[in-house]
Amino acid sequence: MRAEVGRVNILVVDDRPEQLLSLEAVLAPLGENIVKAASGREALRCLLQQEFAVILLDINMPEIDGFETATLVRQRRSTRHTPIIFLTAHTDRLYVERSYSLGAVDYIMTPFAPEVLRTKVSVFVDLFKKTQQIRLQAESLRAHAEQLQRLNRAALTINSALSLDAMVAAITEAARDVACAHQAMTLVKLERPGERPRTAVSLSERYATFQQEAPPPVAGRLFAFVSGRNRPLRMTQQELAKHPEWLDDGASTPPPRGYLAVPLTAADGQNIGCIELSDRRDGEFSDDDETVLVQLAQLASIAIQNCVHAEAREANRLKDEFLATLSHELRSPLNAILGWTHLLRSEPFDEQRVSHGLEVIERNVAAQTKLIEDLLDVSRVATGKLRISAAPMSLASVVEVAIDAIRPAAEAKQLTIDVSLDPAIEVNGDVDRLQQVVSNLTSNALKFTRPGDHVLVSLRRAGAYAELTVRDTGEGIASDFLPFVFERFRQADSTSRRAHGGLGIGLSLVRHIVEAHGGSVVAESPGLQRGSTFVVRLPLLGIGRSLLAGSSREARSRAHASSAHAEAPSDLGGLHVLLVEDDADARELLQEVLSQHRAEVTAVASAREALAAFVAARPHVLVSDIAMPGEDGYELIRSIRQRPPHAGGDLPALALTAYARKEDQQRALDAGFHMHATKPIEPAALVAAVASLAARARAGELSRARDRGSSDEITP
Repeated sequence: MRAEVGRVNILVVDDRPEQLLSLEAVLAPLGENIVKAASGREALRCLLQQEFAVILLDINMPEIDGFETATLVRQRRSTRHTPIIFLTAHTDRLYVERSYSLGAVDYIMTPFAPEVLRTKVSVFVDLFKKTQQIRLQAESLRAHAEQLQRLNRAALTINSALSLDAMVAAITEAARDVACAHQAMTLVKLERPGERPRTAVSLSERYATFQQEAPPPVAGRLFAFVSGRNRPLRMTQQELAKHPEWLDDGASTPPPRGYLAVPLTAADGQNIGCIELSDRRDGEFSDDDETVLVQLAQLASIAIQNCVHAEAREANRLKDEFLATLSHELRSPLNAILGWTHLLRSEPFDEQRVSHGLEVIERNVAAQTKLIEDLLDVSRVATGKLRISAAPMSLASVVEVAIDAIRPAAEAKQLTIDVSLDPAIEVNGDVDRLQQVVSNLTSNALKFTRPGDHVLVSLRRAGAYAELTVRDTGEGIASDFLPFVFERFRQADSTSRRAHGGLGIGLSLVRHIVEAHGGSVVAESPGLQRGSTFVVRLPLLGIGRSLLAGSSREARSRAHASSAHAEAPSDLGGLHVLLVEDDADARELLQEVLSQHRAEVTAVASAREALAAFVAARPHVLVSDIAMPGEDGYELIRSIRQRPPHAGGDLPALALTAYARKEDQQRALDAGFHMHATKPIEPAALVAAVASLAARARAGELSRARDRGSSDEITP
């Protein structure tokens, strides 16, 4: 570690200008800064502003003579030990004795030999430089020791982070701290499928204090440069100013006081990110800063890889547990469905027993459908495709619809649901998704509450938020599991001895849906067997009463879409339906349902057979599967739409498919279908859809609806 000392100051004090010029000429070969003062008072002012290696002081001066000036110099702490050389023509012994009594290091009488004066002055200059060098080295050592202490603290903080996002934030904060910078940014980019880049920015309080908008640290091409060479990069502000092409778009000036970046490197040498610093608190970034930041980057790289491996191990464990749970949750209803199907076929039962068996089959099919819908939602969340169609709405009406749907299950378990709702609360939200939130939270409360107890659902205004609370008196949540209650596939008990079913995804969906609405959800529990409370907070929206009434009607109508289909006219007499389904059992079932409602059905197994049947006898309505071998349903409907209207090109068409995403519905519409229905579909909903298509075709509404880019979605 080397501390450099530049030119030092020498103070020359004399009231005669010619003497000052002479002394300056004599001392010039030393190469130091010569500061001239024409009086004692001026010399004292110079000492207040600068530090000097030595003072050359005349004795006879007006106002304040040399002795008085020296006395005042010695009285100040900062100049008490500054060497003083008296230059005078007095040879009196008393002058000499007084000079040394004031702490003078030498007494030189004029005239003097220039070489002698330069030699004497150079001794004190060298001594001053060595003293300064030692002081600078001590300060540098102290600063480096502080950096190492910060580095040790940073290592503990980084390795104690519970997630990769928290770790990246800790790395960024630590980097800014150890290098004494105002700005820091960390980018971690892992080359794994589906892995998003992680970034974090740390800014000092300086920007908040002065209410200045801090420019972000430099990235872009500089980051690419650091990543490409996998070595540190340190540049001054002047060096950056020569390369504006390295700055991000919109950065008009280079960052103040330079730039320092070090790469994050995996064990195999692959670049996994970068730590960037700019705007150092005091001067440009130094070698010590670079050294410490490289050490921090090495620690951070190891911690990141350990975290990634730990997350991967945990993800594999959760995946294995989830697959085992999924197998159980899917097989259990299948067992009931298959068992009752065999019993009904093989055993003669009375009407009541048959009705009970069919009820069991229907209930388990509904349970499987709900599992599949939840899995699809998890997939949408994981791929970032969860869509929120927000509109002004009454939140109370959505809660009421969800509670009405779940109340029979509560009554079957002898549970009471107490509801307290503020009807004036309005939010901007997706009716279906918020209904899903209420349903999941309430179902969760019913699952873990003992028979005879009660569940409280309340909705109130809390400042600028609507606060929905679901509180139960059930089993509660253990304190060690509470931080993970909203994580995907997490369950408090995932063993084979668990008392409650489920995949552990309902609360995860609640969190994602609520956050997509700009809200938050928290879980609270005093402990096991002491109940739990879930609180959802959504931003309020002020809307008119007319919108409130309209959104209330919309919530109820969308919640009961399936029952509305069931109440539609069910007589299909006189209609010719072309049914396309490659699965023989499904084709037979659909044909039977339509035939029972007096429709004439032509059932085929492929798109090729469908086109042949279409040409032979033009149907009134097409019901087609999507996924089929050879040509699929999309190709079939496109082939039909290529025909002119008088040749059947405007045939009413329903896509009946297991592809249930919103984008699947839109794709079916874009291909040429008028309606989209998801398997499994209730018979009444299928009949109602076919009747609706036929009726609307007669009224000429279908072509207009397709031109508007809208379609109907049938909820099973």
